[in-house]
Amino acid sequence: MSPWDRLLDRLDDLACSPEPLSADLAEELTARVAAAMADGMADRELDPADCGRWLATLVHSLHALQPAESRSDDTLSTLRVIVTRWLHPGRLDPVDPLETGLREAL
Repeated sequence: MSPWDRLLDRLDDLACSPEPLSADLAEELTARVAAAMADGMADRELDPADCGRWLATLVHSLHALQPAESRSDDTLSTLRVIVTRWLHPGRLDPVDPLETGLREAL
């Protein structure tokens, strides 16, 4: 499973969970975003720490606005679309590892 898939699966779990969210949620999500960026599946122009904080804020807002029992599949789908369009835009081309290595060497 790719880091991108693990990020989305974790967001699904968080969105559906009736449990309180952990205090270190932003840090956890930052690490997952950074892994997806390193894998080339998330936009590397974004700051991973900012992304982690925004994702944590989205999940906290969802928990504050909708009780767990009223969260629908539509809500989860909307969250996935927002995150995917923000972090994984269509303008990203597949990463050529050789090109990335050359770019980093410069």
